[in-house]
Amino acid sequence: MGGIGLKLQIFHSGYCVADGAVVNPKEGRGKCRFYATWALLEHPKEGYVLFDTGYSFRFGEAIRHWPFRIYGLMTPYFLQKEELAIERLKTIGIDPQEVKTIILSHFHADHIAGLKDFPDSKIVSSRSGLEQALRVRSWSALGCGVLPDLLPADLEARTQVVPDEKLAPVAELENGHDLFGDGSIHLCALPGHARGQLGAYFHTASGPVLLAADAAWDLVTWQKGILPRSIVRLFFDDWKAYQGTFWALRAFHERRPDCRVLFTHSPELVEMDLEPLRNKL
Repeated sequence: MGGIGLKLQIFHSGYCVADGAVVNPKEGRGKCRFYATWALLEHPKEGYVLFDTGYSFRFGEAIRHWPFRIYGLMTPYFLQKEELAIERLKTIGIDPQEVKTIILSHFHADHIAGLKDFPDSKIVSSRSGLEQALRVRSWSALGCGVLPDLLPADLEARTQVVPDEKLAPVAELENGHDLFGDGSIHLCALPGHARGQLGAYFHTASGPVLLAADAAWDLVTWQKGILPRSIVRLFFDDWKAYQGTFWALRAFHERRPDCRVLFTHSPELVEMDLEPLRNKL
């Protein structure tokens, strides 16, 4: 199962802190860090592509007032200037204006807070995710994990919308929406955590990779089949759908152990100091 080989690098832009027992009800202790990782893909013809953007300092501005202050109280965040996506790119010699496309897995703040730093990039999202983000306000927005102040004013005009029915289920992700029409990146549906959440499947020199966003929070608990504490259903889009996605991904990986599944907040992406992962992929 080949495809156009893409170059992949993983970075993080800050992190928030949450209860470890929520992530891992069986073994979790104390507080754990949810690093806001994002991916940089290099396509031989389409240039640089981001998968999400991580945090920016705009998050702190967006949670100053009620009801969104609750968001910050629930997930305190920590960010250094040099961790911003635009700064990370500059350190490896990439002008942020060179980023042609940004794929948004979903519209939660830790995935889109850096979006306004890329005013000229085309945005890609699911239709249902975009529609919800543009519609919700105040308490309704908070309940969906959406901070309207983080959305660019021209979001709708700049977004290439992917109809949800074109996002393949996990079992068929190799046949998901062909983003560039060349078989290089296929987008699949990962419902449950957030409205219209999508993943990206592609090939690198070291083999296939699936960027699975928040379909699980931790690689180890996913491998062990440990679901997060069910209290998360209070702020997940669809708890039943989340469980379905979780188990479908495990079934996919049993069938395709050659495919590396990467979850946005899984700590090994940062604990590996990122450099080994960059060299490998």
